[in-house]
Amino acid sequence: MPSGNIRCEVMDRALRCEIVNFSFARPQAPEECDSDWGHAYALAARGPSAVLCAGDLVVNPRLPVLGYGARWSGAGVVCTSGQAGLRCSNAEGRGMGMSRARLNRF
Repeated sequence: MPSGNIRCEVMDRALRCEIVNFSFARPQAPEECDSDWGHAYALAARGPSAVLCAGDLVVNPRLPVLGYGARWSGAGVVCTSGQAGLRCSNAEGRGMGMSRARLNRF
């Protein structure tokens, strides 16, 4: 995204997105997560989005920036970027909407 606050990359046949700075409440971390929780999410071609236990960030300056109002598709997922945030969904209609202020997993 142009702001650099939401970053995404295709990893392991799924789209991984993370929010660098956010004001929404983090979901409860499971006991087995010994890293950061609540900032990284994955969405594959099938199934719901998942919260990831991840200590690293998607930091790849060679990745393209999805401009506001633009659409991207890959890995069985379609994303639309806007100034209000990013919305991604798969063919099953499952997905996630994310912005600095809120996260909506559907």
